[in-house]
Amino acid sequence: MAKLNQSTKKPSAKAKPSLTIPQILAVVAFVIFVLLAGVAVDTKSPTANWNLNSLEYDQLRTLTLVLIAALLPSDAIIRYGRSILFSKIDDADEAAEYAPATTIAQILAMVVFLLVAGAMLVSNELVTESEGKQILDVAQVLIIALLPSDAVIRFGRAMHLSKVPEMATRGQLKRI
Repeated sequence: MAKLNQSTKKPSAKAKPSLTIPQILAVVAFVIFVLLAGVAVDTKSPTANWNLNSLEYDQLRTLTLVLIAALLPSDAIIRYGRSILFSKIDDADEAAEYAPATTIAQILAMVVFLLVAGAMLVSNELVTESEGKQILDVAQVLIIALLPSDAVIRFGRAMHLSKVPEMATRGQLKRI
């Protein structure tokens, strides 16, 4: 077992933990949900136009929970795979620069959330309550399917490359 470095030097600013982009996206989704409670919820009107009624807000709550519950674990799986791979690469800091801070799937999940929130705010004459519910159902399934599948694919790529770390190219590192 390797010994810990006994250096008493203060760690550099890069060594301190920071939030990941998917973690920030999850917090942004929560903030949007909370802000909509204050500015867009009309609980007195079951057919609130250009507002969310209590049923629509409850549906948006469900979507926010689904997004957060899928986004953060998928990010953790991706980062775990990267950490295993980078532990076997000689210059891990340089290799890590090529791994994206966020994935297209994570960004798409956030875009889906924003589109659904926007669609729910649209006048009930344009998007009816039943159409809104159907949009929400599809958005939830999309997020639930998209993020874990992307995470597992990236984790698998990292595991494959960890067996032959000397063969890792910049292009491959961008895909994990």
